Order: sequence, then C-alpha cells, then structure tokens
Amino acid sequence: MPTRRTLASLALATLAAPAVNAQPAWPRRSVRMLVGFAPGGFTDIVARGMAEQYTALLGQPFVIENRSGASGTLASDVVAKAPADGSLLLFGHSTPNAVAAALFSNLPYNPLTDFTPVAQVAVHPHLLVVPAASPHQTTASLMAAAKAREGAVSYASSGIGSVHHLACEMLAKAAGVKLTHVPYRGSAPAMADLIAGRVDMTIDGVSAVGPQIADGKLRPLAAGTIARIARYPDLPTLQQQGYGNIDAMSWVGVFGPRGLPAEIVQALSDATDQAMAAPALQRVLAGGGSIPARLRGGAFHDFVAVEIERYKAVLGEARIPLT
Repeated sequence: MPTRRTLASLALATLAAPAVNAQPAWPRRSVRMLVGFAPGGFTDIVARGMAEQYTALLGQPFVIENRSGASGTLASDVVAKAPADGSLLLFGHSTPNAVAAALFSNLPYNPLTDFTPVAQVAVHPHLLVVPAASPHQTTASLMAAAKAREGAVSYASSGIGSVHHLACEMLAKAAGVKLTHVPYRGSAPAMADLIAGRVDMTIDGVSAVGPQIADGKLRPLAAGTIARIARYPDLPTLQQQGYGNIDAMSWVGVFGPRGLPAEIVQALSDATDQAMAAPALQRVLAGGGSIPARLRGGAFHDFVAVEIERYKAVLGEARIPLT
C-alpha cells in the first residue's frame, strides 16, 4: 500500500508535469516581417516602427526584410505560401493586397483567401507634386503641357499597379491627356529621380513628398484625396480643380499566411493596439502624415474585399499580366 509520503510525491509530480510539458507562448523565436517595397518609403518606415514595438511587447525580435519588386507582390506571394506558424508575416500594402487583385490577370495568390488579416495600421493620403524647378505652378498648366504634346509629361510611381500609378492614370483620363509612366521599385528611388527632374510629376504619399516639400525640393499642386489634407489645409483637391472623383490614398497592415492560429492573431492584435498607443509609433505616423487605423481581424478582411471591388470598378475588365 502506498504511504502518505509516496502519495504526496505522486501528487506533486502530477502537478509539475503540465509545467514541464507545456509549450512556451508564441513567439518562441525571431519573427520575420516582409515588406514588398524598397527601404525608406512609407510602408518600410511604418513597418520598422511596428517591428520595434512588437519586439518590446512580445519579447522576441521582429526583423524587417525588404523584398521589393513586381508592385509589392513578390513579398506577398512568399508569405501566402509560407507555413502558418507565426514565423513569417507580411506588412502589407493596398497595392499588392487589393489593387493587384483588380489589375493583374495572373496574380499568384488570392488576397482574400491566402492571407489571415490581422490588423490595419495606418491610412496615408497622397498629393500631386512636381520638382521645385518645374515651370508648372498649377495642375492646369501641367495638364496643358501634356495635352500640347502626347507623352511629353512623365510621372513616377512605385510600380505598375501601385496607388500612385492608378491615381496618375485617373488624372490623365480626367484631363484627357496621355502621360508617360516611369515605374520604380518603391517611393524612395522614385523621389530621387523626381527631385532631380528626370521625371515630371507624381501622386505620392505625404511621408514621401512632405519632407521634400518642406526642404523646397518639390512643389505641391493638389491634394489627391476627396477631402483636403490636414497638413496642407490650403491645398485644393484634384476634385476641386475639376479633375474628377479621385481619392488617392494607401493603407498598410499586418497579415499572416492563411490559417494563422487564432491565439497568434489575438496576440498580434493586442500588441498592435498597445503599439498604437506608444508615443514613438505615434510620432512615426504623425511625421508621415498618416492616419491611425483600427480595423482588426474580420473587419480588416471585409475592408480589403471592399477595396478590391472599388479598384475593379476603376480598372474595369482590361487586366494586364504580372511581369
């Protein structure tokens, strides 16, 4: 018959067993977060701010990895095909995660079914700018030059299918002109050529063009959004200048591969909420002229679905191959 001491020892062993066998909470190692654009642009800057907060809040390094190219779809495709163990995430953007579904005929992933939407982080307004040395002081003057000689006015974008690309094409359509598209692998290299005068204009986000405007290197001609931009309250919108119902804005957020476990989604969502309250991240967003976003989980998924349909309505059925 077991003694009282033996029974007590067995009880203690039973109580201790779950602690020995229990797996530590996610993340158990470094987490890679892919960004589909070159370093230095809006997406990259906010992603690095988020990674810093996640590292502090979740106790493991979150490492940003830039996989630029193909309008951001290269990084998205890698994450779409990754194991859903939380070791690889996507800091997504409206171009590869919404526009691409409406634009490309052979997109290798489905933005609505191949990802687990976790948290929308920020929305970013865009504006029309030209180099400071440009002779054009108004949108009307710029469009008149484009009308005088087809293709003479060029514009930069961060890639085919980017918000910048579509916004400039919408402006060209509204003005009845033909513009020459010069795609880059992100906003940072596009800005370098725009400032140097190698391209004539762009419609890009406040984080990309704001510092250049402040330094006198770029001249703003119009807000690309429906409403005026808070940082530039005296700058009229393209709609107010008579160029249609253009609403050029981009957004960013965190996605995982399809089937990301609910406990990881919840941990990331909670950490995102805490990160958004951190003064350091608030400075990053404010510095870039971004608007904090609060959509999480299913609400974020529904938003992406609406965005895809919005871009399909703009682009119609004339989809192009992803090259």
